[in-house]
Amino acid sequence: MCKNKSVKGLEKVNIKIYNESCIACNVGKATRTSLKKNYVYKRVTKSVLDKVHMDLWGPAPVNSLGGSKYFLSIIDDFSRKIDVFTLKSKSEVFSIFKEYLSRVQRELGRKLKSVRTDNGMEFCHKDFETFLRDLGIKIERTSFYTPELNGIAERFNRSSMEAVRTMLQDSGLQPRFWAEALHAYVHTKNRCSHKLTEGKTPMEIWSGHKPSIRHCRTFGSLAYVYVPTVNRNKLQPKAKIGILVGYAVNRRGYRVWLPKERKVVESIHVKINETKNGVKTLFGEVKHYGYAIYQLDQNLNNDSDCRAQDEKYSSPKTPTSLDISTWIRLEKPRKKSKRMDVYYYPPSKERLRSVNDVKMYCEKNKLEFDPNQFNFKPTTTNTRFVEKSECDNETNSDSVDEASFVNDIFQHEIYMTEIPKTFKETQISPDKEKWDEAMSEEIKLMQNRKVWDLVEPKSNMKVLGCRWVYNIKHDEKNNVKKYKSRLVAQGFKERPGVDFTDVFAPLVNFDIIKFLFVLLVCILGWNHCQIDVKGAYLYGNLDIPIYMQQHEGFAVKGCEHYVCRLHKSIYGLHQSGRQWNIELSEILFGLVDFIKMSCVMVYILKVIVFYWYM
Repeated sequence: MCKNKSVKGLEKVNIKIYNESCIACNVGKATRTSLKKNYVYKRVTKSVLDKVHMDLWGPAPVNSLGGSKYFLSIIDDFSRKIDVFTLKSKSEVFSIFKEYLSRVQRELGRKLKSVRTDNGMEFCHKDFETFLRDLGIKIERTSFYTPELNGIAERFNRSSMEAVRTMLQDSGLQPRFWAEALHAYVHTKNRCSHKLTEGKTPMEIWSGHKPSIRHCRTFGSLAYVYVPTVNRNKLQPKAKIGILVGYAVNRRGYRVWLPKERKVVESIHVKINETKNGVKTLFGEVKHYGYAIYQLDQNLNNDSDCRAQDEKYSSPKTPTSLDISTWIRLEKPRKKSKRMDVYYYPPSKERLRSVNDVKMYCEKNKLEFDPNQFNFKPTTTNTRFVEKSECDNETNSDSVDEASFVNDIFQHEIYMTEIPKTFKETQISPDKEKWDEAMSEEIKLMQNRKVWDLVEPKSNMKVLGCRWVYNIKHDEKNNVKKYKSRLVAQGFKERPGVDFTDVFAPLVNFDIIKFLFVLLVCILGWNHCQIDVKGAYLYGNLDIPIYMQQHEGFAVKGCEHYVCRLHKSIYGLHQSGRQWNIELSEILFGLVDFIKMSCVMVYILKVIVFYWYM
């Protein structure tokens, strides 16, 4: 400017220019260090197991079929072979890694040298670090807020989720099949060549043999699973119809989802029709579940490296605004009344029956609650219909079709309901509150029947274990009627001749009894009713002392080490059926003839008179 006289008042002076920048410039103009792509993704190892890249993805917006929320990816740097493991909680990472390490080291006869992870708490755990150091495995961590340094694992997370979304959309399966789609994708990915592996597939570099892809089939295709002769009679079909959801894990074969049985089976005797979509064939049309999986990509942009810092210094989140444009409003008529029940369904498919249910849902998910957005007053009297939320003022045909489609989803939800197998699974289930209520009801029933007393254990006691068994009861229209929980003793640990002697109890074929009884009622014009004894076995008295551990999740505070001394024949014991039969027989044989009417039997207990019609 001085030389060219661009401005006035600037005299020519000799100014000494220093190459060093000032502190203010360094502070005000700081930028992130440029990371070259080759530095992040290039292969720097010379053999398998020289280095593995690990990362944890999750939580998923919906649980998988097995109740998993996360998946752990482990990628070998040299071969680019991928292993994925679905997890229910972050605490499982350490145990899963130990299983992986022992398996691959025995499989290849080599030792793992280095592990690269981000700064997530699951990888920074003291036990995890100590385990690696004791084995001489080098730990490489990324810098904070720099996920690029773990780019191989991060890039896989993105690619895998893109593949999962595509596979679910194309197949029409529900979002809870994300884990099945993920494993199917990884199975195929490991058998495809990589640009950094000189045209070889990861499986070939890993094992030294070229893999076969003759068995690969289209995800979501219609499948027919052969039924062994021992599981069917001569007139039953020889195959079951299902949907292909992947490949068997520890055996040759395929994984097929059977909608009617609500389970995944593995079999090699499967016939697959790739020209037909399984969902379209079984349910009429392919459903695209965009309303429920739109959140899957939110995890891809998270700074997973900063989880340790975020969990330590994060401030409480303020409630976010509630948008019910994706919610579904359902009006359902009652069976024997013209009244209508109104339900709201958020994207999680949780049924909300009242304003209080909506309020609790908002508090649980940290959402702002506005009661004016919800209308629980029915707009019709005798017809069932589904409509979009009232906040959506557009009533075009597309919205009606989408609402009808979502109603169809809930009608088929019976096939997708996951029944937990353990107490821990109920605590991470979307229906946790309902399972807790069912278990509390079972415990209350046992307390009222005085099934046990708590006693201090002794060294000579044989203490049985116990577990929870869960089930869901449905009505004649396949709607969920009741969540059922039952506490069962581990009777297989009982000692014959010590804990029990006789176990015989007479049994009848109820189908024949019901048929004959209904036949007599119709011919003779009788009036009849049917009763069910709730917790029947709990009426039976035990003649031999049995001790059982306290039930999981309901141990008495301050007496956790105590055991239950059983007085009643709890479910699961060998002698329970016999003890209930003895108790019932004493009551039935106590019936006597009614003097005025010989066809009526009477049983008098204090002031209560029971009538038994012969």
